[in-house]
Amino acid sequence: MFLVAVFAAFSLAPGWRALGGGVPIAAVLVAALLLACILLGRRLKHSLALNNDLAAQAADLAQSNTLFKVELDEHRQVETALRRQKNHLEIQLKAGTCELQRAEADQRQTADILNEYQMALEASDDMVAVLDRTYTYRMANKAFLEQRRTDRAAVIGRTVADVMGDDAFHALRPHLDACFQGDSVEYEMVPENAGLGNRQMLVRYYPVRASAGRVDRVVSVIKNITALKQAEAERERVFSISLDPICIVGFDGYFKDLNTAWSEILGWSREELLSIPWISFVHPDDADEAMASAEKLMQGQTLRDFRNRYVCKDGRIRWLEWNAMPAEKEGRIYAVARDVTDQIEAQERIRLNEERLDSLLKLSQMSGVSDEKIREYALEEIVRLTRSKAGYLHLFNEDTGSLELVSWSKGVLQECRAEKMRHYPLAQAGVWADSIRLRRPVVHNDFANLPNRKGMPEGHFAIRRHMSVPVLDDGRIVAVAGVGNKAEPYDESDINQLSLFMQSMWSILKEKRARHILRKYSMEDGLTGLANRRRLDEVLACEWQRAKREQQSLALIILDIDHFKAFNDFYGHQAGDDCLRKVATRLRANIRRAGDLIARYGGEEFAVVLPNTDGRGAAEVAEAMRRSVMELNLRHKGAPRTRQVTVSAGVAMAVPGQGAETNIARLIESADKALYRAKGDGRNKVCGPDRAAAVEDRVRPYGAPGVGAAAACGNDEMRVGG
Repeated sequence: MFLVAVFAAFSLAPGWRALGGGVPIAAVLVAALLLACILLGRRLKHSLALNNDLAAQAADLAQSNTLFKVELDEHRQVETALRRQKNHLEIQLKAGTCELQRAEADQRQTADILNEYQMALEASDDMVAVLDRTYTYRMANKAFLEQRRTDRAAVIGRTVADVMGDDAFHALRPHLDACFQGDSVEYEMVPENAGLGNRQMLVRYYPVRASAGRVDRVVSVIKNITALKQAEAERERVFSISLDPICIVGFDGYFKDLNTAWSEILGWSREELLSIPWISFVHPDDADEAMASAEKLMQGQTLRDFRNRYVCKDGRIRWLEWNAMPAEKEGRIYAVARDVTDQIEAQERIRLNEERLDSLLKLSQMSGVSDEKIREYALEEIVRLTRSKAGYLHLFNEDTGSLELVSWSKGVLQECRAEKMRHYPLAQAGVWADSIRLRRPVVHNDFANLPNRKGMPEGHFAIRRHMSVPVLDDGRIVAVAGVGNKAEPYDESDINQLSLFMQSMWSILKEKRARHILRKYSMEDGLTGLANRRRLDEVLACEWQRAKREQQSLALIILDIDHFKAFNDFYGHQAGDDCLRKVATRLRANIRRAGDLIARYGGEEFAVVLPNTDGRGAAEVAEAMRRSVMELNLRHKGAPRTRQVTVSAGVAMAVPGQGAETNIARLIESADKALYRAKGDGRNKVCGPDRAAAVEDRVRPYGAPGVGAAAACGNDEMRVGG
């Protein structure tokens, strides 16, 4: 405003001209300025007062606004809380409605269940009733009423004494009181009430607790177990009279019930059989298969004709054959077994007898092998037949009391590292030789705990069981045989097997020796030890057939000691026998091949059979024999030329089948004629095939007169049949 006034004053007096009275313009301006200042001051004061009022009003308004905001926030909070409370109440209302609906559904379901229970109780054959603490019946089912032959009105609301009588109540009261104390009670009884008949009843009392924990009700369940008891009695009678083991086995692996046959067969008491798992009684070798069969039964399969071994209390083994059927819901297995031990043992004995007879047959056919092979075969067979792991055979000399180890079985040789003692006296032998000392079979089924055992040398195989038998020959012990480490104890059957087989072996060996001796004496010349005439005829016939079959040559030499009768007459028959033996030895020394045979043909004559040999080869052999006899230098004063023992020989050869008249007789005749020609030509000669003289001259080692100077004979008779 001040500026407006100043501006107005200047606009009214432009050019700083004087106002009408000669007042200077400056004074006017000052006055105006003063006035303007006064007005301005008043205006400013008024404005300040107005501003203060406005500030106060603004402060009041701000405070009111703040209070309003606070009240608004509180209102909003209250509104939010109310909204939340409303939501909560709505939720509770909905929940209450749902809960009420569920309660109503539960109530309906409970009513249905109670109705089902009521129907079940009514349909049950068991007598069911509910009693309160005053022994008053609150509920009774149809079976209870029917068994009592009464109606519901005569039972409900009445006491036990009223319904059953004072005597029955006094008998039942201790059981009811125990149940009201919180215990479940079970017992059996035979009611004296004639209305129930002669029946056996199973009574069970169950406590029913109120919410406070107190037993206010007792549920009585009475079950008619007459039929069950009869069935149990019948089962017990079957159990008791059955000779076969019968049992009930739980899936937990324990016997639940079994008859007395178990104890009679296995020797274990009923308490022992029930106290430990049934698998503990099974033979360890059969345990896995038995458990596998039990698994099949627990899976619902039926078991038939299953066999396994059980261990008796005394260590014996019994075979049982099973038929079993599972009851899966009961968790039990019902089984009946049959003791087939005697049957199996009989079958085993038959099989062993068949095996033994087969082995004995094979043994009897081993006459062509050595005694050592026969003993080794017999030893391995007794180990096999007795189901052992090891065996041995010793010879025994009763005169010297000494043992000689013949052989050990292969099982011993594989395991034993101990040093072998071939010979030792009986006094140093261990308990294994007790069968010799006692002169009877001996069994040690607990070898390790024998009191008089001397122990084993280092490296000897371990012995758990042992059995030995003496081998007799005309009442004298000639050997001892033993076996060891059978899986099961040795018994009488094993003794019989071992004794019979070893005696048979010895008889075969003895017979083989007797046959050998008999054959030796029947086929051998007793004086010279050469084959006799009988053996010569057999071999000659056999070789003739073979030569005929194979179209080979067969040569025969017949030799004769020159002037032997004169030797006998001059020196005597004893010297003559000695001369025959020495000549025979020299002649045999010239036999090189296994198929050749030299025999005493008769008296002072000898014959040599040479298979697959031509005339030239036979002549060489004959010449070698003649010279070897000369080299003996046996003095013979009766010999007219040589003054020593010499031989003459005739050689013949034939190819059987080449010619119409070839036979053994012609071959012998041809060799005989050649011999006679040699003798007729001065003796100490070999007569036979062509070129014999050339052979003689070539092989003659001496040049002295009379030694190898004999001339060869012709070959007129040598090529028999051509």
